[in-house]
Amino acid sequence: MSSSTKILTARNTFIASLSIAAMILLFLAPKAAVNVDELLHYPHAQKVVNWYFTGGEDASCLHTPVHNLKYYGQSVDNLTALINRVFYIENEYLTRHFTGAFFFWLLLFFAGRLAKELGGSYWISALVVVGLMLTPRLFGQAFGNLKDIPFAAGYIAGILFIVRFLKEMPHPKWTTVVYLGLAIAFTNSVRIGGLILFAYLAAGLAGILLLKPFLLKYIVTTKSCFVRLTGQFLTVAAIGYFIGLLFWPYALQNVFHNPLESLSVMEHYKVSIKQIFEGEVVWSSQLPWNYLPKWFLISSPEFLLLGFIYFLAFLTYKFTKPAGEQLFFELFALFTAVFPVVYVVAIGSNLYSGIRQMLFVVPILVVLASLGAYQVFKAKKIRRLAMPAFVVFVALMLLPLVHQAKTFPVDYVYFNAVSGGNKKAWSNYEYDYYFHGIKNAADDLIEEIGDEEALVAMNCQLPNYFEKIKNIDFQYTRYLERSSADWDYGIFGVNYIHPWMLEHENWASAKIVKTYYHKGNPLVVLIKREVKNDLQGIQELQKRNWEEGEKLLYKALEVEPNNVWLFVNLANSKLAQGDYAAFDELLEKGRAIYPQYEPFYLLEAQKYFDQQNYRASLNVLNRLLGINPRYQNAAPLLKKVKEKLNK
Repeated sequence: MSSSTKILTARNTFIASLSIAAMILLFLAPKAAVNVDELLHYPHAQKVVNWYFTGGEDASCLHTPVHNLKYYGQSVDNLTALINRVFYIENEYLTRHFTGAFFFWLLLFFAGRLAKELGGSYWISALVVVGLMLTPRLFGQAFGNLKDIPFAAGYIAGILFIVRFLKEMPHPKWTTVVYLGLAIAFTNSVRIGGLILFAYLAAGLAGILLLKPFLLKYIVTTKSCFVRLTGQFLTVAAIGYFIGLLFWPYALQNVFHNPLESLSVMEHYKVSIKQIFEGEVVWSSQLPWNYLPKWFLISSPEFLLLGFIYFLAFLTYKFTKPAGEQLFFELFALFTAVFPVVYVVAIGSNLYSGIRQMLFVVPILVVLASLGAYQVFKAKKIRRLAMPAFVVFVALMLLPLVHQAKTFPVDYVYFNAVSGGNKKAWSNYEYDYYFHGIKNAADDLIEEIGDEEALVAMNCQLPNYFEKIKNIDFQYTRYLERSSADWDYGIFGVNYIHPWMLEHENWASAKIVKTYYHKGNPLVVLIKREVKNDLQGIQELQKRNWEEGEKLLYKALEVEPNNVWLFVNLANSKLAQGDYAAFDELLEKGRAIYPQYEPFYLLEAQKYFDQQNYRASLNVLNRLLGINPRYQNAAPLLKKVKEKLNK
């Protein structure tokens, strides 16, 4: 055997793939974008750390009525807050991104080891590492998503050690028992949904006993084996449950009730979020059953879909032969990928942001797809087809690779060619929901502003880009309502603008100085505000200086004729003055820009109310609530209308 052959072994290739992946992750971590969830969970993590440092005196982490953050274990978020506090690290989000990279690397490692357990070869492990690195929806969130990525790492580690435990039956090693308990504990420490690993262990044990019925007799009749297994199960339960709660203050208040309460909250999350799905705006609590399956279909890379088809084909073939361990463990792995998806669809869970909340099943799918591709490569009965089929699988990996190279740090926004790609998905599905695209625009704007005093507005809560720059202040505002806020420069992501406006190109401002594109789609716009006639006009109207305010707003409309918020304010002014003819004209012009804009309906309903036409007012309000059933601004008027109609 030549020296090169000795070096180029399957195990060494797996190690090399992990090493290369580590270098890529370390290189990209400082360049990654901060996502909007980080600005939510990291401050909470700081409160959690302070709860421990103050011995529980600072209990602010236990009171989160709006965002329900107390129900998250979020141990990795908490870890980064602890590191930053102990070592006085100023670049706090860089710590988070290196930490995210580390846990993504752990995900690669455990997924690779699971592939070896299932397929018996480290070649599959190396293929899995490459496949995970080239799965944009997963890799693109490696740095800033410290909930879903670590949870996925714990989940796949748990499955790995369950498989080992079952293979070692009836005499599992104590090291396997401890590792399994720690994997479950870690997964629970991120999200309490990790409890499902206990159920998998029980299901796997039942399955292996059905496959090998003599094992049950041996366990029951052999006292030493029965006692040992009982102790091991209790050890897994104790480690997996209780250690997972140690860095979770809310769970520690009641170690049995609160974790289960959190599980219930997570399964039926009460906060409903607007989502764009199939070209329509739908609240997350009202999404159709096919939301999650459709997202998996359109956002999974092509090689994963093909490899999974290969896997299913070989799995079907195995059913024609006597059942054995190989078939059992492949079915078990498939179950751990499919069951969570079927379960959340069946119970009608509140899902949003595509497959983000179900990212933990993606590594299992990549493992199975890689196993399928390897089985094709090794298949002797279809040798003529095997090599071309495997080459196609590998060649398809180039599609996400090119995408990632061109779009980082917004590489997680990936739609496969099977579904029409990113071009077709834009305005039809949630796009850059994490606002990664803001980073490049913010970097450019900081350079352009220089030493100038400036107020920057954004339609996302990412003030971190300007926190350490003394001459720049941050202002949050919704994009359509930007004229009501004071700012000099605006950076606005277009992903939450209504699909109708995107499709009809009625959203763009004439003040845009640069548009940042993603695969040919507008992603972020940079606006410079030279004159503030719009803001000054709105302020004058608020003072009831009708003539001056309207004059300024009409001037602003000459520059921005598609600024729908200006029509809202002008129409409101005419309504206040009782000029219904002018009001109707402004309403018509505004609706030509954005027909489904809620303020127009509310103003129209108010007009009918002022005219004492309460039935017409109620009809308009019902149409408004049909468009947006959660439009709270309509509640006061709706109450008054119903009171009038009841008299």
